[in-house]
Amino acid sequence: MSTTETGTLSPVNLREIEARAHQLRAEAFNSMLRALFRAVFNAPRKMVSCPACARPLRG
Repeated sequence: MSTTETGTLSPVNLREIEARAHQLRAEAFNSMLRALFRAVFNAPRKMVSCPACARPLRG
């Protein structure tokens, strides 16, 4: 079994890691909001185009 030694992190390294984590959280939140708004705005169109919701044709 091998072991790996990790060096100590400097304050600069910690700030870089925190900045990257913040960036990843912001991208994930942006993606989630985009998907949510897409679903909300597409819902009426999907309901109207649903064959089960269509009005019957009268001839």
